[in-house]
Amino acid sequence: MNVPPLEESTWVRQASQGDREAFARLVDAYWENVRRWLYGLTGKQHLAEDVAQETFLKAWTALPNLREAATFRVWLFRIARHCWLDARRRSRVQRKVPLGLAIPSKEAGPLTEIIGNEAQEKLQDALDLLPAKFRAAYLLWTQQELPYSEIAEILGVSEETARWRVCKARQSLLQMMNSYLHCRDA
Repeated sequence: MNVPPLEESTWVRQASQGDREAFARLVDAYWENVRRWLYGLTGKQHLAEDVAQETFLKAWTALPNLREAATFRVWLFRIARHCWLDARRRSRVQRKVPLGLAIPSKEAGPLTEIIGNEAQEKLQDALDLLPAKFRAAYLLWTQQELPYSEIAEILGVSEETARWRVCKARQSLLQMMNSYLHCRDA
């Protein structure tokens, strides 16, 4: 959901003064984006929802310390990143990363659907093999459509490093998918 900046900064200011309704509006505006990103990182629906809930609880308690309302989205995703890292340390469970993206096709029919599902599974498997730092940057770039400057702030790296991580993820995915794509062309 895209929230007009003026409206968002008003909600942030009101919420930081204890207005629960204003914070509820912020949760409504960002819940799905945060949960979807966390789901992409964890591959587990319940874990993503738990970590998202922890993210918003921490945001509520820390909101009075936020210096600039304009940085709320980046600040929120940084909290989500820290909560995800904490959950990862706690669980040490193998993660599967579904993309949740449909592969478009020009032809309709069962064969096309089977091929699309197979390609989606291969892409998910390839994404799962990416190191977490590349996967996190790639998902912020593809799912959230964030600019590199915000990805850098969320991940605590330079903008150049954020660009490099997305580029490296794309190159790695292409390389991993290369044999599948060439096999399909034969």
